[in-house]
Amino acid sequence: MRVAILSRNKGLHSVSRLLDEAKKARIHCDVINPLECQLVVDGRKSCILVGAVELPKYNAVIPRIGASITDYGLAVVRQFETLGVYAVNGAQSIAQSRDKLRSLQVLSRAGLRVPKTVLTRSTRGGLREVVERLEGLPVVLKVLQGTQGLGVMLVHSAVSLGSVLETLHGLEQEVLVQQFLAEGAGRDYRVFVVGEKVIAAMMRTAPKGEFRTNIHRGGQGTLVRLPKSYERAAVRATKILGLQIAGVDLMETPRGPALIEVNSSPGFEGIERATGLNIAAAIMKHVRACTK
Repeated sequence: MRVAILSRNKGLHSVSRLLDEAKKARIHCDVINPLECQLVVDGRKSCILVGAVELPKYNAVIPRIGASITDYGLAVVRQFETLGVYAVNGAQSIAQSRDKLRSLQVLSRAGLRVPKTVLTRSTRGGLREVVERLEGLPVVLKVLQGTQGLGVMLVHSAVSLGSVLETLHGLEQEVLVQQFLAEGAGRDYRVFVVGEKVIAAMMRTAPKGEFRTNIHRGGQGTLVRLPKSYERAAVRATKILGLQIAGVDLMETPRGPALIEVNSSPGFEGIERATGLNIAAAIMKHVRACTK
């Protein structure tokens, strides 16, 4: 069995762990930099080249594509799919999950609970109505393409809201304005889903003076036993977005869990450390099962 991992950095923890578990499972695994791939579209002669070398036939591809190369990375995933290779997360599903607004639209339409959200180009007029719809200040601002907590801000005043929006729009950034979920402030749940099953879950707690819980921003993860309603929400969200592997972020509300984000290329160093569970082995087991 031959598997390709799409990643620009072979030394990343997630990639190293996948390689380790692939070796234990006797799965041949290659790490391929998507930016080094040349995509040849030529009927039955279509292929992928790295330099002058045509890539061999793979049974599966595991995309680990960073947000900064989303467009080219997705083109590479599509080429693998066109060649009949099983993609653990397909290009269309990755694209949908990377678009924060689109994913919220899809999940909300399916009846899942998400924070009240507004996409706006206004910087002054109309912001009062936006704030009222989001149940008042403070509100959370998120740039559409941010990752790992970058581009996420908590805004406490209408004046600041207008100023920050004006600045971000001037930098050609599209911005979501979201309801601040006070009940879950400084705490959320990261749920790791593989093949429609919850493999691991942790509670993330923000450092003092911070509202973002991301491990990359200094958040701390601890093992947690998830309520069944949280498990169902995480699995359903993953399935609706067409993903097989996902990191799902949930927050508490008085009406139950709210979906914050579904990550199609989640890191798992923090959750493996917090839970002691072997995420990489679960992924490789799933890949083998899906390519029999």
